[in-house]
Amino acid sequence: MAGRTFNDLTQYPVFPWVLADYTSEELDLENPASFRDLSKPMGAQHNSRAADFTERYKTFADMGDQNTPAFHYGTHYSSAMIVTSYLIRLEPFVKSFLLLQGGNFDHADRMFYSVQKAWQSASKDNMTDVRELIPEFFYLPEFLKNTNNYNFGTRQSDGGSVDTVQLPPWAKGDPKIFVAKNREALESPFVSKHLHQWIDLIFGCKQRGEAAIESVNVFHHLSYHGATNLDSIPDEEDRKRTISIIHNFGQTPYQIFSRPHQAREEPRSRIKRLDNAALSLTRLPFALLESHERVASLIYAPKLDRLLCATAFRLNLPPTYDKYLEWGFADNSVRFFFTESRKPAGLFENLHQGQISGGIFASSQLLITAGEDCVLSAHTIVTSPSKPVELQPRSSLFGHKTPVITLAVSKSFSTLLSASADGIVLLWDLNRLEFVRKLTNGRPVESAAINDVTGDILLCRGQKVALFTLNGELILEQNVCQDQDDYVASCAWYEGTGNEWLESTLLFTGQRRGVVNCWKKVVGKGKGGWGLELVKRMVHFDEDGTAVSGGNGGSNGEAAVSCVRAMAQCVYTGDEDGRVYEWDIIAREQR
Repeated sequence: MAGRTFNDLTQYPVFPWVLADYTSEELDLENPASFRDLSKPMGAQHNSRAADFTERYKTFADMGDQNTPAFHYGTHYSSAMIVTSYLIRLEPFVKSFLLLQGGNFDHADRMFYSVQKAWQSASKDNMTDVRELIPEFFYLPEFLKNTNNYNFGTRQSDGGSVDTVQLPPWAKGDPKIFVAKNREALESPFVSKHLHQWIDLIFGCKQRGEAAIESVNVFHHLSYHGATNLDSIPDEEDRKRTISIIHNFGQTPYQIFSRPHQAREEPRSRIKRLDNAALSLTRLPFALLESHERVASLIYAPKLDRLLCATAFRLNLPPTYDKYLEWGFADNSVRFFFTESRKPAGLFENLHQGQISGGIFASSQLLITAGEDCVLSAHTIVTSPSKPVELQPRSSLFGHKTPVITLAVSKSFSTLLSASADGIVLLWDLNRLEFVRKLTNGRPVESAAINDVTGDILLCRGQKVALFTLNGELILEQNVCQDQDDYVASCAWYEGTGNEWLESTLLFTGQRRGVVNCWKKVVGKGKGGWGLELVKRMVHFDEDGTAVSGGNGGSNGEAAVSCVRAMAQCVYTGDEDGRVYEWDIIAREQR
């Protein structure tokens, strides 16, 4: 609404500094002193500095220059230089920074090398620095690490080199912890209570006019939308000079609100979701389904308001799910069928040399198959109601030396994960259908999942689970099984419903002994690091060891949980014996 976009460095999205504590060993989000004053711009965080800027404004006002109206700040809180200086450790922003700097890095002392120093400069120490933050401070830890090993030089002030950004003590030296805590602060009750005051300064009623003057919030007149008509400047050099000032100085967002923005309403009751109520998950007494065949996938189709279950060697065809495909036939073919009538809807042979070992839908138009020939194949699907399916070969992906046994996909990150029998795990770009990186190797991966919100990757090998970032950095590895004969057979992330703030990052592991464990990703105590904390143990069998539904439950009903699907307020689980259960966070309260 305010004209900001990731596609323009001069109009980049603006986010606020929300914290003022970058020195404590532990961050206390219950203490108001931990936060910046959101009712004041960065130039007025300290009274003495605000007085200096107010005096500057009066001096300019007394001069009475009509061509240059009075202002408080000779620099801006957002500009192309500010954005690229924050993101200088990443491509393509380093190239943009060098372009703005004439081909050289800035003096090391002036670069972004410490979060604490940046806060001190912008809030107190430097009269030419009133910068705010960018969205990456709340979701992208990679921008804080010098992974590309750029040589930014050595500071004259203390002789230290500029490398990975120095973090506050409470981040324990981990950019992922810093970003997680910063995001938690942004979503905290204190910020929710006061954020509307910052909106008034940046986008609203205190952006211009007398209210802006009183709030010490006036910038150079050329930074405001509509301040000058470039077409009315007759001199070409003057016009170029004005455009250069606008581009390099920084641009104030469009003024969206002319009246004070209302405060966020206090929620009448806490919304019950898995991230804050997983402990109350309760199994409904009867199985939703008993197919006596291994449950391989569970999909909830909102348009149909149905839970779709698929057994091994079968996939339901999105988005309408009026068809499904099967493989595993003697002729090595892939066959499509109409869901209602089960009549044939297409037969395709020779997709691979030999039998197909797995398949997954990357989208409703893109099918990925894996074969015993160790090749991944991408196919475009053309389908319409009541008509046969067309399958068009698109590309083949080579990289594995043994058959692929596990596939996972992230639609939001356009990423495919493939794991082969020899333990090799590879990531592929689904936009270009190209190899990205080798993630890890080791023993075979029984199951894997990619978080569509964060990009975190979950791998399950035997009794252990490992978490990686999308860029291949190991977050944690942990044994999640108590018994020696147990192992993880399936896994899933809880992703919420959209991109809302989740109080806890949850994941589920379905295990051989008929148990589903819910885990919370937590920061380790003391030195930091990440770990998994058990939140809830959910069993598919009664405490006496018999199957819940009374059916033939394998060994005392303890059939391995082969599939987990986490929804906003419930979890669906399926096992090797074909039973599907629903676990609800409301059920216990109703009882």
